[in-house]
Amino acid sequence: MCYFFSYVFTCQALADSNDVFNVVLGSTYKHDSNVFRLSSGLQPAGAGAQRWDNILRTDLGFKINKNYSLQTFKIDYAYVLTKYNNAKFLDFNASNYKAAWLWSVTPSLKGNLSADRKVEIINYQDYRTTDSKNIRTTQAKGFDFDWSPHNNWHLLGGYTMMDSINSQTFLPETSFKLNMIDSGIMYSFSSASYVALKLRHSNAENQTVNFASFIGKGYIENEGVLNAFWALTGKSRVSSFFGYDIHTDKTFSLRDYSGYIGDINYAWDMSSKTNLTIDLSRKLSSFQTDYSSYSVLDTLSIKPTWSVTPKIIVGLNGQISKRDYLGNGPITSLKRVDNSLSYGMTIDWAPRNAMMLGINAQYTDRGSNAVDATYSDFMAGINGKLIF
Repeated sequence: MCYFFSYVFTCQALADSNDVFNVVLGSTYKHDSNVFRLSSGLQPAGAGAQRWDNILRTDLGFKINKNYSLQTFKIDYAYVLTKYNNAKFLDFNASNYKAAWLWSVTPSLKGNLSADRKVEIINYQDYRTTDSKNIRTTQAKGFDFDWSPHNNWHLLGGYTMMDSINSQTFLPETSFKLNMIDSGIMYSFSSASYVALKLRHSNAENQTVNFASFIGKGYIENEGVLNAFWALTGKSRVSSFFGYDIHTDKTFSLRDYSGYIGDINYAWDMSSKTNLTIDLSRKLSSFQTDYSSYSVLDTLSIKPTWSVTPKIIVGLNGQISKRDYLGNGPITSLKRVDNSLSYGMTIDWAPRNAMMLGINAQYTDRGSNAVDATYSDFMAGINGKLIF
């Protein structure tokens, strides 16, 4: 870690904003007071594990950004090494990437052809087995288009294939393969505001089937969403979506659910140096246990930022959320509810365009009526990135 920061301050081969190819080197070192999200008094079962740990993550990769006429090609690749000081069995390496062709036939007919891969450890707030790690690998390939022959009106469409694979059996959020079709229309205003109606149909096959636990073959999901963006003034804007989701299990009607989803985000530039963002959201997601089939997550977050100088930004964040576990489970009738409070601070410094340093601290407290589901956690870290 010390070598990395020494290298950052002595390196002269810095990136230029017009470079087609850049190498990216990053490192994050953080302390986590409760890695396994355990209730007070409990200890993890894994070899060498403690409640706390120090974690070093190193990223080495590259970026490609090439424009050619109306076309743009982008590739972001990173090889990630994650090392734990105590719980060595949590160490893992990953290859992550994002690749996209931002294609355009004419200025009125354009879209994206993309592929991405992300490998990450599943957070222990849900995965509660403390003597093993569960690595989730998510891969997606997609195509979408935006056709606006009459300028203001747009015809939208897309197709996505996704695989989400867990390294361990995790029935509440099991591995799956998904095919998804999007369609919609959008009206855009000269002010850059817009309103869009989108429909989405998904067909998923579960990779783990467990009839004893009522985990079936897969599901079909239909979703309708109204998206909008308003530039209220030169200093404030609102983006939002509101929709309805219908989830139908292919095997067990017990696992069916439906409900409203949405998000409204308000951003206000209070001055040339300060910004305030407020976000209110509701999300539905499958969570199949013996007491629930899905969860509803309601979240309110507030994020003020202050540009102390053009190169130093200080940010605060606060978030409260309520997660209800709903739908009838096959065995118990527990109505689990989790209430969470989280707040923190970040300081980011960019002494040069290709050189970024930051420190952060975050505290989280979760209360629950489920046994051993309450916890508190404090994380603090330092990070740096160099692009050359």
